[in-house]
Amino acid sequence: MKLICTFLFSGFLFLNGYAQKEENKTATGKNAFIEKHKQQLAVKLSFTNNTEFFQIYQQNQGYTIKPNTSIKTNLIFSYRAFLFGIGYSPRFIPGNDDEQQKGRSKIFWTGTNVNLPHWKQHLEYTKIKGFYFHSSSNLLQSGSKDANYTKLPDLNYTRISGYTAYKLNPNFSFSAIETQTERQLKSAGSLVPTFVYRYYIIDDKKELSPNNSSQKSNNLSLSLQLGYFYTWVVNKSFFVSAGAATGGGIIHTNLETRFYTTRYKTITNYAVFRAKAMLAAGYNADRFFTGIQLTGNLEEYKQQKTTATLNENFQFQLYAGYRFDAPKFLRSIFIE
Repeated sequence: MKLICTFLFSGFLFLNGYAQKEENKTATGKNAFIEKHKQQLAVKLSFTNNTEFFQIYQQNQGYTIKPNTSIKTNLIFSYRAFLFGIGYSPRFIPGNDDEQQKGRSKIFWTGTNVNLPHWKQHLEYTKIKGFYFHSSSNLLQSGSKDANYTKLPDLNYTRISGYTAYKLNPNFSFSAIETQTERQLKSAGSLVPTFVYRYYIIDDKKELSPNNSSQKSNNLSLSLQLGYFYTWVVNKSFFVSAGAATGGGIIHTNLETRFYTTRYKTITNYAVFRAKAMLAAGYNADRFFTGIQLTGNLEEYKQQKTTATLNENFQFQLYAGYRFDAPKFLRSIFIE
């Protein structure tokens, strides 16, 4: 974990230095479309259902493997290129108080962004421990809410993912919507081709015995997608954003099946289809900001006679935050 954080920090510190030079080329004053808050630390509290889960459909039956977090509370710190978030699932929210039925899940994530007039680079690291298994078809037959939950406390999911996006229009700001380190002052939109990549490991670390088995898969997903996004701005503070993107690529999987006395490896490649739609609205002033963002995601690939869908089909985020003057130690890292 320390090695990953060091790599992200060093690489993006270099890229951010280059970004400062490129920022000087953008319009300023009355003609500015984007206001950058380079000396402010944005602190955001959000409620979201954005967690990774897996759905498998085979012969009219549906299976779901997901962490036990219906609603997450995230405290997110954003400064220039860097993001750090702390996630928590409050038990008083319905769906978060059922550890006895579905087990306990632990989630950690952190990420970083670099924004240039045309380019945007995003990287993030996610680790989840503890899932549960659920068969939707058997659930309907049983008529019981908790009859088909199976705890998977030793199932681990580790992901390093990101994307590289190119905005044809430099006057459009992604950060004004996603991290609130910028403000969109005038309405603007852009066609955005994006290269999306994700390396993730799914590892069942349960102790092996003569009566069971486990699996570990290393997966690399690469895809290209094309989309269009637009932000309408009213009085420089109120905004509505919308957009959609679609594309495809490939998933390379190295699967290891482990038995008590032997192991087998299988390598496969699958074509993947991706689609995304986004709608957001909110208030983004000089210091205070708040809003809501709705996102629909689909990533689908076929595995022989099985169709697996990764990621949630629908995500929401309700957030509010404030921009504070950045501490001196942060401002001293970046040279204007």
